[in-house]
Amino acid sequence: MTEHNETVERRHSLSTVVSAIAGAGLRIQFLHEHDHTFYLQRQSLERHDGESYRHPEGAPRTPLTYSIRAEKA
Repeated sequence: MTEHNETVERRHSLSTVVSAIAGAGLRIQFLHEHDHTFYLQRQSLERHDGESYRHPEGAPRTPLTYSIRAEKA
């Protein structure tokens, strides 16, 4: 018996997310970029502390995730 699993992912640029928040009439309180992620986004990442992934030591620290908080304006 063959099992079929389907995964759907969507990438939204940071500008699209920020514009949608502003368009909804919300005010951004903060936007933080992080150099780690909780899943293996690309094969070049290394497991760190058993629960997150980061770029290898010496590699440029480019953002992998971000957190954003907004409130009603």
